[in-house]
Amino acid sequence: MTRLQGKSPRGLSRRRARPAALLAVWSATALATGCATDFRRDGLSPHEFARVEHIEIHRAGEPPGHNFHALDGVEGISCNLSRTPRNHPAHKVVTEYEAIYDMKLEAADIGANAIVGVSCRQLAMSQRCYQSIVCTGDAVRLEDGVGMELPLAAMGRLLDASTDPDYIGSPGLYQSVIGFTPDYLTEAQRAGLGTVGVAMPEHTPGRTVEAPPSGDTAMIQGAGLWFVQCAGQGGAIGLVISPLCAAIGAGLGALSAESEHNVATSRHAIHSTLEEFYSHAALRDRAVRVAERSGAATLALQAAPPPDDALARRGNPWRFDEHVDSVIEVGVEELLLPAWRSGATTNLPSPVSVRTRVRVVRLEDAREIYNRSYAFVSDRRLFREWGAQGGAALRHALETGFEQIAEQIIEDLLRAYPLMPGFARIGATAGRRNYVIEPLQPPAHSYRGAGTAQAAVVDSLEPYFLWRPYPGEHVLAADFQGKLRKLRTLRYDLRLYRLEGDRRKAHIILEENNLKATHYRVRQPLAPGTEHVWSVRARFELDTGERTSRWSGDRVGGNVRGFLFRTPD
Repeated sequence: MTRLQGKSPRGLSRRRARPAALLAVWSATALATGCATDFRRDGLSPHEFARVEHIEIHRAGEPPGHNFHALDGVEGISCNLSRTPRNHPAHKVVTEYEAIYDMKLEAADIGANAIVGVSCRQLAMSQRCYQSIVCTGDAVRLEDGVGMELPLAAMGRLLDASTDPDYIGSPGLYQSVIGFTPDYLTEAQRAGLGTVGVAMPEHTPGRTVEAPPSGDTAMIQGAGLWFVQCAGQGGAIGLVISPLCAAIGAGLGALSAESEHNVATSRHAIHSTLEEFYSHAALRDRAVRVAERSGAATLALQAAPPPDDALARRGNPWRFDEHVDSVIEVGVEELLLPAWRSGATTNLPSPVSVRTRVRVVRLEDAREIYNRSYAFVSDRRLFREWGAQGGAALRHALETGFEQIAEQIIEDLLRAYPLMPGFARIGATAGRRNYVIEPLQPPAHSYRGAGTAQAAVVDSLEPYFLWRPYPGEHVLAADFQGKLRKLRTLRYDLRLYRLEGDRRKAHIILEENNLKATHYRVRQPLAPGTEHVWSVRARFELDTGERTSRWSGDRVGGNVRGFLFRTPD
C-alpha cells in the first residue's frame, strides 16, 4: 500500500491523452449510445451524481491533509467544436468547471474520492477543438474514506423520505435531499396526471450547419494547421520546418477539399431536408405514435393557435380542443452539423447531433414536475454524403433519432416502473452490477463501459436464453414505492440485436413479446462470428395500470441496453 501526503507517486501510470484523443473518446461514446441525455450530467442517476459531485479537488501544491492510495492519472476537457461567434446561440463557452467535472467522472469510474495535483491550461485551436481547457490530476482514494459516505447517507435519507406523503410528487424535496431533479415520475405522480396533452414550445429550434472549406480556403486552412503543429514543436527545428509544413499542409488541404459545386449542392439539400423534417412537430408526432403503439395513455394533441393574449400565454401557453389536466411539452433545442478537421485534412466525416427538452406541467397548480434533456448523435458522414440524394441520409438520421428519443420519453414518463436511484450499483459486489433482470444464459458480459465490454461466447448459432424471474430480491429492495410485491399478469419481452460498425450500430433481428416463461430458444441460425445483444424486460399490471421494467443490461453499443455475446465462428 502506498502512503502519500499530497503528491503523486513516481511511476504512477498515466491515462492522459491529447485533447483530440479525448474528444475522439467522447465522440465514440456518443456514437455508441446514439440516443442519450447530456453525457456529462443528465445521464447520471442521483446516486452517481452525488458520488461524482463530492469528489474532492486539490490543486497543485495543496495537499489534501490525509494519507491516500494513488489510483491513476485522470484528465478532463472542455471543448468548443463550433467556430460560431460568441453571440451565436450555438457558441460553446469552454469552462474550467466543465473540464474538472469531466475529470471527476473519470475518477469516479475507478473508485476515487479525491483528485490531487490538479492543474488546468487553456489551448487555442487544436486538431478538433477550436478552443479548449484541459485539466489534469491524480485520482486517489483517501484512506479515511472522506467524501465516500455522503452519497450513501443521502440515499438512506431519500428512502426514509419516500414514505412521506409530502415527498410524492415533490421534486423540490427530492432535490433538497440529493441535489438533483429525478428523471422519472412516481406512480403517485402518474396517477395525478389525469388527461394528458402533448404540446410544443414556442421558440424556434436552433440549428448550425458548417460546410467544409473548398478551393483557396481549404488550402489556407491546411497550411495553417500544419504550420501551427510544426511550430508548436518548439526550438529552432520547429521554426525551420514550419514553412515546409505549411506548403505540405496547403497541398493536403486542397487534396481533401470538396469542390465548390459539391458544397453548394449539399448545403442546399441539407437545408431543404431540415426545413421539412427538423421541427418540434416531428418529435411530438413520434411521441404520440409511440404512446399509442405501446398501450400508454392516449395523448391529446395541442390545438393551434395558442392564446392570443400575451399574459394568458405566459400562464398557460397551450390551447387544447378538449380538457387536459397535464401537459407533456416536447421540443427540439439545437441541431449541430460541424465541419471536422484533423491535421491538414479539412474535410472529415462528421455526425449530426440534436438536443431536445421535455417538460411535464401539472395544470392544476402550474407545477413543473419533470424537466430533462434528451439527445442523439448519428453516425459520421462526409458533408456531401449528408446532402446526397436530396438529403436522404440526413432524413434517415433525423427520423431514427426522433424515434429513439420518443421511445425513451414515453418509457420514462408513462411506462417504466422506477427503482431506487443508483440501483445498478447499490449493494452490488466488487466488479459486478445489479441488473433489473439477471441473465443466466448467456451470462452477463464482463462490463467495463460502453465499447469495452467483453462478449460472452455461446456454443450454438441457435442460442438458448435463460433469465431469473422478476422481481428478484435486489429489485424488491430497491422498490422505494413498495408496489412490486403486488404485481399481476407477469410477462416478458425479449429483443435480440446484431451489432455492426465497431458496435456503433445495432439492428433488431428478433422481438418476442408477452412471453410467460423465463427462457427462449432462437429458431433461426444467427450469423457466425458476430456480436449480438440480447435484452429482456418484464411487463406487468399494478393498481395504477400496466407497467414495464427497464430493459435489463448495460449500454454496450448501438444505443441498446442488454447483454453482449458472440456467436461461434
